[in-house]
Amino acid sequence: MNNTAQVVIAGAGPVGLMLATELRLGGVEVLVVERRPAGTVGESRGPGINARSMEVLAQRGLADTFRAVGKPLSGVMFSGILLDPQSIDPDWPDALILPQHQTERILAERAVELGTRIQWSTEVTGIKQDRDGVEVQLLSAGRPEQIHTAYLIGCDGGRSTVRKSSGIDFPGLPGETWWVVGDLDLACPPDQGFGYNDRVGFYQISRAEPEWIRLSVMRQTPPQDPDQPTTLDEIREAMIYAFGTDYGLRGARWMSRWSDGYRHAATYRDNRVFLAGDAAHIHTPVGGQGLNLGIQDAVNLGWKLAAVLRGDAPDSLLDTYHDERHPAGADALKWSMAQTEVLKPGRRREAVREIFSDLFAAPEATLQLAGGLSGLALRYPLGEYHPLLGRRMPDLALTGGTDVFALLHDARPVLIDLGVDGIADTLAPWAGRIKHVTAEYAPDERGGLWHVPVFGDIPPFEAALVRPDGYVAWVKPTATPFKPTTLTDALTRWVATVDQIPGSNPTEEGTTDMNTIVGTWTMTFTTGSGERTAPLILTTDGSAVTGTYDGTPIQDGRIDNGELTYTAHLTSPFKMKITCTATVENNTMSGKAKAAMMTIPFTATRTA
Repeated sequence: MNNTAQVVIAGAGPVGLMLATELRLGGVEVLVVERRPAGTVGESRGPGINARSMEVLAQRGLADTFRAVGKPLSGVMFSGILLDPQSIDPDWPDALILPQHQTERILAERAVELGTRIQWSTEVTGIKQDRDGVEVQLLSAGRPEQIHTAYLIGCDGGRSTVRKSSGIDFPGLPGETWWVVGDLDLACPPDQGFGYNDRVGFYQISRAEPEWIRLSVMRQTPPQDPDQPTTLDEIREAMIYAFGTDYGLRGARWMSRWSDGYRHAATYRDNRVFLAGDAAHIHTPVGGQGLNLGIQDAVNLGWKLAAVLRGDAPDSLLDTYHDERHPAGADALKWSMAQTEVLKPGRRREAVREIFSDLFAAPEATLQLAGGLSGLALRYPLGEYHPLLGRRMPDLALTGGTDVFALLHDARPVLIDLGVDGIADTLAPWAGRIKHVTAEYAPDERGGLWHVPVFGDIPPFEAALVRPDGYVAWVKPTATPFKPTTLTDALTRWVATVDQIPGSNPTEEGTTDMNTIVGTWTMTFTTGSGERTAPLILTTDGSAVTGTYDGTPIQDGRIDNGELTYTAHLTSPFKMKITCTATVENNTMSGKAKAAMMTIPFTATRTA
């Protein structure tokens, strides 16, 4: 085999294949190695593609191919409780029901079409990093081989060899309760779908495909050895305990088990090794988080790694993969953990389910839960000055018969310009790297606001920079002056390394830069119980903001689009984490501190 590749991906599941297509769109040479002998096999496994993943597939021109073989799903499930966000917001996008082997088939065909090499019957056995890349030891059809690559990405599942070989810690909680799952051949299948009983709690026994029944049901007791393969007798025993019958169980094309254990990689990056999908996070399949979380990992990492390999971005861009996706993984684990507890049997949990069902009847609760479970509500910390900043860009219809998602098919960043003087000149240093689209948008106007699916009514904008993964990196709000430095700051951070950008060094009046924030400040928070003050000391190393708040080091300090952003940990009056965003003008500062359940305004005065 060819013993070099720019990127080696371990694992040809949906995550590895999606990542391969992203890297190929960026012009990267990719080799995918997979331990399975040949292609995909008939398994339902992750049988759902959530609404955000469907948007991602639409952004790459693949959504219609998936819809042709899948079944649309408008609702969102929380621990067996059906939520109907479309009844509140008719524009809420659909999810899709589709067995995983179909997902893998479509993504594999696309990856190969784009030039990906896939080597089957091959697994990673060890790795050794050096200054220039990673030497990967392989076992291919029983023969040892090795390949040198610039980067290695572990998409090889919860027992990832890549993760173990790199020494990345995988902390979490062990499983206490176990379920069996499989695609079964039943002589007398029930007409049930989903159900709940006092023995096993919430269960699934529904038709995955015409000849196969998907089962997921809790075991009465933990398995003696969880590392041993699941057997047909184990499935039969669990069914008889749960239902009083095995419904004429004759065979299975796939069987497995899962527990309520949870683990999350301490870091998604170790120098030139990355983790994505189950290699980075394992949890229960309740709510269909796993496959979708992994696909979105892949889309976040793919364009960034391609940009670095092309020389269009510094290596530090790759650190933002962990910074953005690790919190998203932590949130998904919390969603999964909560749902799994509620679906277990017992009158106490049944009472919780009943209360939740009543609470979910409130439109606000439905939209908030559905947004979190579907991945549509995710927001990266890119600033707060516009509701779309850091969020997914909706598929707005633009003049000329196109839409936003169609502009992202080639995984390039897009600057949507609805008529801003001076943007073309500002983009000149990035010619050929940014897709600059001038267009018009006729929104559904409601009192001067635009209605956007999921987010509701938002202030309009006149221009927006959309990253290749579909998230908004910069916005020029309507009725505000265009400040070129805010755009060049965003471009420099996300799109390219630019040593010297004409006109980008001077600081416009009222715009925060590194020099304006250094010093000692007295912060004043305005709360319902009065004002509280605390000292803030800010320093900078030229590229990041450092310092202390009330004697405790701040984290993630930076200047984004003319705003100062940092994270602090309060110890009084409550222990909590806050994210502060502020603008600085001369010796005064004003902004907001956002905590989990509240937003607190503050002002600050420089005292030294």
